[in-house]
Amino acid sequence: MKEIEKFEDLEVWQAGMELVQEIYGLTEKYPVDEKPALSSQMRTAAIKIPAKIAAAASCGNIKISLWYLSISHGLLSSLESYLTLSIRLKYVPKVEAAPIMEKCKSIERMIDELILS
Repeated sequence: MKEIEKFEDLEVWQAGMELVQEIYGLTEKYPVDEKPALSSQMRTAAIKIPAKIAAAASCGNIKISLWYLSISHGLLSSLESYLTLSIRLKYVPKVEAAPIMEKCKSIERMIDELILS
């Protein structure tokens, strides 16, 4: 993984921040009794994705950077599972979740590219 001057310059970090905003907007519509459960899990996973990417870019140790990126990848998979469950529970229409799912896949690809660089 090559050196990064500022994590804020990383396209993958920027995409992760956009994903957080989208998840917050989506979960705002969830039933009130679901807010402390699934909604909270989704928000937490989303928040941690760009945070771990920032940590990976800033730590200065290749092994630790790869570990942080691996965690980000896992958080994206968790978020996709939460989105799938949200569709199954009919909290969100599949058509509304689809662009967010695609953004998750796109960020996963960017993380893979960063790992290989």
